[in-house]
Amino acid sequence: MKKIKLKKKRKFKFRLIAYAFIMFLGYELSFNIIMNIKLVDSNEEFLKALMVNSNYHLLYEKKSTDIFTQLFSKILDVNKPVSILENTIHFKANEENMTYVSNPNTENVKKLDIKPSVYIYNTHQSEAYQGKALEGYNITPGVMMASYIMQDKLAENNIKADVMEDNITDYLNLNNMKYSKSYQASRVFLQNALNNYPNYKLIIDLHRDALPKDKSTVIINNKSCAKISFVVGLEHQNYTKNLNLTNTINNKVKQKYPTLTRGVITKGGEDSNGIYNQDLNPNIILIEIGGEENTIDEVLNTIELLTPIIKEYIDET
Repeated sequence: MKKIKLKKKRKFKFRLIAYAFIMFLGYELSFNIIMNIKLVDSNEEFLKALMVNSNYHLLYEKKSTDIFTQLFSKILDVNKPVSILENTIHFKANEENMTYVSNPNTENVKKLDIKPSVYIYNTHQSEAYQGKALEGYNITPGVMMASYIMQDKLAENNIKADVMEDNITDYLNLNNMKYSKSYQASRVFLQNALNNYPNYKLIIDLHRDALPKDKSTVIINNKSCAKISFVVGLEHQNYTKNLNLTNTINNKVKQKYPTLTRGVITKGGEDSNGIYNQDLNPNIILIEIGGEENTIDEVLNTIELLTPIIKEYIDET
C-alpha cells in the first residue's frame, strides 16, 4: 500500500510539474508573439493603416481574429468608423445616414452604397496639425487624416467620397524627385483616378496652410474652428471654370459663416505653380484648412461646417 501511495504522489508531482511547464511555455510563446508583432515601420504607414476603408483601423496587415486585435478591441472598436477620434477628442459620428454593406476586408463596414460624387486627395501628404490627444498612439495628425474625416462627414450627408490611398512620398523617392515636384506626383495618381472614374462632381485637393494660430482660427457656434481658404491656378486655358466653381463654394461658406473663409487666392506668374493640376478637370478645387498650429479637432469642427455646404453644391449640380 505504501508503494502504491508513493507512486501516486510521484505521478501527481510529475503532473504538476508538467502542467506548470506547459503553462510556462504557453505564456512565453504568447508573450513573444505579441511583443514581436510589428504594426508599422513609420508614422506614415500607421496613419495609412488607420485610414484604410475610412475605418481608422488600428492594425496593420492583421486579421481581426489575431491576439493583438483581441487585446486592442477592449480599447478601440476596429470595425467602427472614427473610433480612434471618439476615444481621443470625443468626436461622435452620426450614424443615421449610414448603411452596412459586405466588404471582403472588413465585415459590417459602414459605407454608403451609392456612386461616389467626391474625390479627395492630398498633394502634400506630410502637412501636419497639432494633436496632443493622439500622442498616445504615436501618430501626428495631418491632412491625410482630415481627408478621411471629411469622407465620413460627407457620408453622414449622403455624399459618397473616395480618398486617394497612393503614397506620394514613395513616388517622389522612387523617381528621385524633390518635394517641390509633389504636384507632378499627385498628377499621376489623380489622372489614374479620373481615368477609372471620370464622373466626380467635385475633386478636392486638401491642404494645410502655414499660418500662426491667431490668423488661422475662428470661434463659430462656441467652437474653435480652423479657417479655410481656396487656391486657383491661372496658368491654364480653362481656369475660369475652376474659378467659378471655387467662387460658388466660397460664397456659400460666406453666406453661412462669414468669418470661416479667408477667401479665394488666385496664383499665376513665374513664382507660383499656377496650375495645381486643375487643368485636368473643371471640378477640381484646392482647399486649405487651418494652419500648422491648429489642432485636429479644430479641423474636424471646420469640416462639420463645410460638408453640408459641399452637399448643397453637389445637389445643385
